[in-house]
Amino acid sequence: MNLWGGVTLCMAKNSSKASFIPLLVASIAIVISIVITFLTRNQAHAFLMHLIGYVLTPLVVALSMGWDAIDQRKKTGADAWFEKNTKFSLILRILTGLSFVIALPHINSMAKDIAEKLAS
Repeated sequence: MNLWGGVTLCMAKNSSKASFIPLLVASIAIVISIVITFLTRNQAHAFLMHLIGYVLTPLVVALSMGWDAIDQRKKTGADAWFEKNTKFSLILRILTGLSFVIALPHINSMAKDIAEKLAS
C-alpha cells in the first residue's frame, strides 16, 4: 500500500482512451470507394455506384474526422483521466485529404453521365 492508500492505482485503472472507431469507419469507407472505382471502371452509366463512392470518400471520411475531434474534445472536458490520441486525429486528417483524390474518378464519371444526359 502506498502513501495515498492505493488511490493512484484505482485512478489509473479508470482512465479512458480515444476511440479508434472513427478511424476504422474512415478506412472502411476508403476501401469500399476504391473497390467501387475498380468494379465500375469498364462500365458505362454506373451513376448510382459512383454516387455511393463519392459519398463514402470525401463525405464519410470528413465526417469521421469531425466525429473524432468532437469525441476527443467532449471526453477531455468530461473525464480528467482521458488520454487523447493525437495520432488518430493526424491520420484522419491525412485520410480526409487523400479521400478527395480517391473521389476524383467518381466525380469524373458522374460528370460524364450528367453531361451525356444534358447533351441528348
